[in-house]
Amino acid sequence: MRFGLVLALLLVVPAGVAEEVERVLALVNGVPILASDVELASIAQLVPRLPQEEEEAYRRAVVEALVALELRYQDLAEARISQRVAYDWQRAWQKAVEQAGGPQALEEKLAQAGLSQGDLARLVRRAALVEAYVAKRFAAAVRVSQAELQAFYVQEFLPSWPPHQGPPPPLEQVRGPLEAALKERKLTQEVQRWTQELAQRGEVIRYFR
Repeated sequence: MRFGLVLALLLVVPAGVAEEVERVLALVNGVPILASDVELASIAQLVPRLPQEEEEAYRRAVVEALVALELRYQDLAEARISQRVAYDWQRAWQKAVEQAGGPQALEEKLAQAGLSQGDLARLVRRAALVEAYVAKRFAAAVRVSQAELQAFYVQEFLPSWPPHQGPPPPLEQVRGPLEAALKERKLTQEVQRWTQELAQRGEVIRYFR
């Protein structure tokens, strides 16, 4: 694995030999992000993998996503908001199973990694909870003005239109997709701002090679 062992949870066996039982890749306000967490997220593809993304870059992206998830989850738990957010657990779990390749493939991958469905369920529940909170707090408030839409159309959509497809469609014909893309961008920015504020108030330590 690309992350070298910098910090480990140790188990002292009767013979007095320290045996590595888990690797810690980051600490979020004292809570460890473990190598097994990265393995779980990778198995269920909870973090989308970019086309042709190398293994090292992908695993680093997974660690960063888990750090962000832990920051957000801690914030909800501290404010006791997590107890008041409804989320669709069945949908979230089914999506994770499908992304892992189906029930049988998931079982095989978990067994090979020495992990259980309970381990994955804990991670999926946290991700689903945070996702539901983001939709409730941020997504509903995101708005796109006509000026923003016009600027996006002129500055980004038109320059990227393939010439071989003929003249680009007018704004009104692509309003829906462009507005959705802008809302998604603004939502991402709001969530990133929230996460950065949480990181600045807390303590995040990364143990990367």
